[in-house]
Amino acid sequence: MEEVNERISGMVLNVHRRNGGALARLEPGWRLLEPALRLDSLDLAEIMVSIERAFGCSPFDAPQPPRTWDEVSAAVTLALARGTGAPAAKPA
Repeated sequence: MEEVNERISGMVLNVHRRNGGALARLEPGWRLLEPALRLDSLDLAEIMVSIERAFGCSPFDAPQPPRTWDEVSAAVTLALARGTGAPAAKPA
């Protein structure tokens, strides 16, 4: 799960920094649209598409939609464990 957390955190922080943010790390318990992240709904959609492409599954396919970033990671990890997701190769 740690690798999933790190990859998702990187995706979120890339968009955050593009929006002028300077956070060094993502707090897993933060809400998806935590004000400190400087994300709007379009940014969130972009991140979710990136997650779907990277892991082959949508966090929103979980029984309960995720509300925090740790719930997103948990949903992806569960999908991978169940074989319903397929991790893409890491970029070189």
